[in-house]
Amino acid sequence: MAKWAQFADGQGVSENVFRLLAKFAPGGTLDVFASDQHGSYLKLIQTYLKHIGEDRKSTDQDVTDVCRLFAEALAGNASAALFNSLAYLSPGFRDLLGQGTMLIGRLEDSFCDEVDGGAGQLAKLSVEPEEVADKVDAFKTLVKLNVYHEDSWKRNRDWLADVWDRCQALDMPLFNETILIARPGESKADLARRLPEGVAKMAEDFGPLGTFYKTQVPVLWAEEEGAVQLISTPDEVRSAAVTMYSTVDRPMLLLSAAVDFAQYAAQYALVSDLFAGPMCGRAYFKEAFTMPETRDLETLAQSFAKIALPRMAQIKSLAGNVSKPWWHKFTHIADEAKASVDMEAKPAPTGVKADFGY
Repeated sequence: MAKWAQFADGQGVSENVFRLLAKFAPGGTLDVFASDQHGSYLKLIQTYLKHIGEDRKSTDQDVTDVCRLFAEALAGNASAALFNSLAYLSPGFRDLLGQGTMLIGRLEDSFCDEVDGGAGQLAKLSVEPEEVADKVDAFKTLVKLNVYHEDSWKRNRDWLADVWDRCQALDMPLFNETILIARPGESKADLARRLPEGVAKMAEDFGPLGTFYKTQVPVLWAEEEGAVQLISTPDEVRSAAVTMYSTVDRPMLLLSAAVDFAQYAAQYALVSDLFAGPMCGRAYFKEAFTMPETRDLETLAQSFAKIALPRMAQIKSLAGNVSKPWWHKFTHIADEAKASVDMEAKPAPTGVKADFGY
């Protein structure tokens, strides 16, 4: 496979991968709607069932149904969308999502193998990339890391390196995500205080193992047992992002890591010129499950569209005006590759101009 572009560390990108990215984001803005959170969906759907007065446990079929619902409700308002295999392997899913949105398929299982009493978590595949390559445009992986547990750290890195090799053999992009996990007994606030150091270390070791690096940044505040604690200053959030930007030879995408939209919007604003775009999910839509208007699946879809689409437009506008194009980390781009995108794209005069009720 001939290289159409190359990163600073020598890793190349093929014509097929470059053309794929150019097809869905020719102007450089790659905004990704993340909808692959299996466990989180089960919890959110449980709140929805309680909200509508249905006394039962949420199921995998519910997750599939809601993901299909949201894929259609997106109505093409994202360059790319990330879904789990329950969704993208369901009949006719691509038609629901539409042909204008890149479909990124989650590869990893919802449940990790725990070692040393949960001190380490080992990622494993839910589906084999070779078996689902014809169902998606790109792949995504997530590894959950404990900086202080060397064994799981190394084993996760070896696992990801193998998956990355397989994705390259399939000539498909990989969106590589890392997240810092709590140590046994550690509070949410104490974990949050370790993020500046943790995200930098994860970026250094795991950043090269993919086409894109999806990461969190330090949080400004954390809520625990109803109390809000201030965690990091804006300068500390920014400093961590600068460190990652200088370390990672890949375009970075910002995940929400379960924060609410108010915090995600603030985080993205603080680091928007260092990232290539958002890869956000729950922060856009989690309130839709219990909005007063939500009484059934049809009104759930309406609630989703009411709050998620304007929020996505807000972040996409910021990305389009400030963020770097997805090709900005390449140190070499072939002339043929340059011809397939708008290298001179200017920020579009976009913005959220209406009152969307939030």
